[in-house]
Amino acid sequence: MFLVEKANLSSHFRSTTKKASHVPKTYQLAARSFDEKVILHLKTLDLTSSSSNISLSWLSVAVSFLSTIHTEAEEQIIQISDLKSEADDYQALYMDYSMKVLDLCNLISSAVHRLTDRRLLMNFSLRLLKITDQMPPIEKLNKAKDAIARSVNDAEQPAKEKGLRAKALIGELAELIRKLPRGNASDRRDLIRHTFNTIGVLTVIIGSILVNVLFGETDRTGKLRVLAESLFSDAVNGVQPQIVDLIKPKQNTILEIDNVSRQAVVVGELLQAVISDAVGNADGRLQLEAGVKELASSLKEFSDGVDGLTNGVNVLFRTVLKTRNGRLDMLLASG
Repeated sequence: MFLVEKANLSSHFRSTTKKASHVPKTYQLAARSFDEKVILHLKTLDLTSSSSNISLSWLSVAVSFLSTIHTEAEEQIIQISDLKSEADDYQALYMDYSMKVLDLCNLISSAVHRLTDRRLLMNFSLRLLKITDQMPPIEKLNKAKDAIARSVNDAEQPAKEKGLRAKALIGELAELIRKLPRGNASDRRDLIRHTFNTIGVLTVIIGSILVNVLFGETDRTGKLRVLAESLFSDAVNGVQPQIVDLIKPKQNTILEIDNVSRQAVVVGELLQAVISDAVGNADGRLQLEAGVKELASSLKEFSDGVDGLTNGVNVLFRTVLKTRNGRLDMLLASG
């Protein structure tokens, strides 16, 4: 759920003519209203000027933004059935689109699941390194060091096959959206097209970011620009370069992951020093205690970010599935 400012935008479609002449403009107003809602929700994606990395918390907000936009669009998308046979092409496009989005959600979930595996390894190491009156036995220190090493090495081995499939899906979604006709919303069909184009383009943009940072796929296949006819086009096309700068090739690090990984390496080195007795017992213990404390703090932020992103992707999946199932129910009922 978002807390957003109430829109205070004047309408260009006011008229003093008879009510009957307002019918075409009803759809233009509906399209404008939808665009204004998108503008308000886009404010949640603002990045601070000091941002140097995309964060898990920002990714969570971005996915939640997509869920909200799909929810806002649901009422207009379900009107496809009212167009009867004229809408067969839209029916097929939406079914194809929604299935690809659901597949993309599953792939992103698999990437996030790998982060939860890393969290388990780090939590395991912290339990082994719980220092009371005396240093843990050497066996526990070795197990903790191995668990930390595995958690760090896992970050360097992304799931290539799934990453390539996710990248391909972004391209397929972009190509599908390009098939939609252009123009203002002068009737119900145009309103559906406008809404469909909006959620599709925003899904490609946010999806590309998720694929880039979670799978390390740096090619920006499927990049789309928002149509100039959309009120929010300048806002989206303006924020894209800022985001792209944060996910340049070889710089696809995520803030919380980067922080916890660096601290895990530090603790791993301290453990090796203690195990090898490279420093005095007293100094080694103090340094290790401080390092473990820092790791626990970084892991807390990392864990919160993973949970937030997991929940966000699950909500998006359920939102798209709900609309898709609604379309299927209508098709079955009309058949």
